[in-house]
This record gives sequence, structure tokens and C-alpha cells, in this order.
Amino acid sequence: MATAMGSEIGKSALIIVDMQNDFVHAEGGLAYRARENPGAAIDLPFMMSTIPRAKQLATAFREAGRPVIYLAHVVKPDYSDAQFPFWRLTHPGGNRTFIVEGSWGARIVDDLKPQDGEHVVVKKGFGGFSNTPLDTILRNGGVTTCVVAGVMTSICVSSTVRGGTEHNYRMILVEDSLADVYRESHLAELTILGSVFADVRTTDQVVAMLAGATAAGA
Repeated sequence: MATAMGSEIGKSALIIVDMQNDFVHAEGGLAYRARENPGAAIDLPFMMSTIPRAKQLATAFREAGRPVIYLAHVVKPDYSDAQFPFWRLTHPGGNRTFIVEGSWGARIVDDLKPQDGEHVVVKKGFGGFSNTPLDTILRNGGVTTCVVAGVMTSICVSSTVRGGTEHNYRMILVEDSLADVYRESHLAELTILGSVFADVRTTDQVVAMLAGATAAGA
């Protein structure tokens, strides 16, 4: 089953981006920043709203026998291996860490815990294809289409989608399974990505596409 942009749901994988405690848990690093700096207007409920939708997608992909792959942004405590310009961002205060290897904050949230055999691809920067084995994993699995859910739409999701198109994958963005710290940036980036880089679908549409492909034996 192919979409208008040539996506093949029967040869797809679900890519879940950065659904880690520090990003989407009420006690994570981002939540701490939101409480300490209410003037920043970080929309944590919007970020957390992605969890049940991503879980629905993961269940549907597993039932369809399609891969579920996790991306996790994880760095050393001194951020010496971070690819992105971390010095432009605010470091956590006091003894708090943020997406540091081995920490609770760097783990995937419990509601989306990877199952045995599922890949968790660690990245040091924003994009899932940059200096990671993601492309190798997808090609070894015969994947041609990436269905993307997670956070943040305008940063790591966007970088991953753009990287995927550069590797010649067809991309599907699941709009109600994505979020950003600001709804405005989410909507703006979704418009840009949807105009050139990806098909944009809802969770229910993707689940129905999977069901149709399974029934057709695609």
C-alpha cells in the first residue's frame, strides 16, 4: 500500500524519537525547567500528550510484524561527546543532569519501554541518521518507509526526517504523536516538513493503513 508520496506502509518501521524521561515525564529535566522558569511557557502537557499515541502506534506496528525502533539522545555528564552546540543551551542547575548516560532521565519512559529485540539507537546530536547505525538497521530490515513519532517536532524530529529523505527513505509524520515545547513551533515545522519532506497523517490513519496492508498481505 503506497501513499501519494510513494510511502510503503507494508515496508515501514516506526521511529520513536526521544521519548525519554527528561523530555516527557512530569519529574524529568524539562519539567523541572518548566517549574523553575514559568515565564518560558514550556508546554509540558503537550509534550506528554504524545505518550499514549506513540504507545498506540507501537502496539499496532508490533501486531503487524513491523519494526519499532527507538532513538535516544544520550550524552556524557560533561557533554564532551555531544554533537550539537550544547553551550548555546542552558545547563541544568545544581546536581541535576539532563539526558546523561546511565541516568533515569535518559531512559525511555516506562509506558513506551522497548521490548526484547527492539533497537534503541543512541544519538549524540539532533538527527537520528547522523553518525548512528539507524540506516544500517533499516536497510537490513528491508525498510523503505519511516513512520515518525516523538519529540521535539522542530528539532530532533525535523532533523531525523530531513536525514531520512537524504538517505532516500519515504517519511510519514504522525502529527498527533508529535510535540514541541511550543505548539506554534510544532505547527510551523509540521507545515514545512509536510510540504516537502513527508506525508502527514494521524495516528488513527496510520493504524488503519497498517491494518489494510496486513489484510492485503503487503
